[in-house]
Amino acid sequence: MTELERFRSLFNEQVLHTFDYLRAVGEPQWLGIPKDSKALYLGSRINKITIAALSRHLATTESHWISQLPAIPANGTMPMPEKDPVIEAVKTVPSFIDVYEQRHQKNMGRLAALGAGDLDKPLAFAGRHYTGMGLLWSILGHHAYHLGQMDLLMRQQDVEAPEYMEWREKERIVG
Repeated sequence: MTELERFRSLFNEQVLHTFDYLRAVGEPQWLGIPKDSKALYLGSRINKITIAALSRHLATTESHWISQLPAIPANGTMPMPEKDPVIEAVKTVPSFIDVYEQRHQKNMGRLAALGAGDLDKPLAFAGRHYTGMGLLWSILGHHAYHLGQMDLLMRQQDVEAPEYMEWREKERIVG
């Protein structure tokens, strides 16, 4: 298994698992604002974040980074993602999941088409330097970070989140 195949395997399972999280969320929890307390302080950057905003952010950034990676020249700079009007317009959890699933399938196809030149080239994003493959691994970490935040926001609203890493494909070896 190549490193890209390993990444694709893990990334796909993580995103599919995120859809399971989102299916457990009702509309009130999707839009619910978290509560800060002495025991649970989410900080100034996140105290107004919602599961809807986190999931929109994931769908937008992943599509942006994966679609832009082949177009960035060696030593180039990845542009910052911008809000996606299609994703921002979605108002319900089921509709959002449909849009995100379509985007994810496109992302998986784009990942499969990446070549060694895309994976090995140096590039910059947000003042940090990566190879294409390094950026992909950062995307996986970014997704895990925000999935953990979604998990916390769900539990804070009395929604039992799925157990992490209980991937859908139980018989397949992941990565």
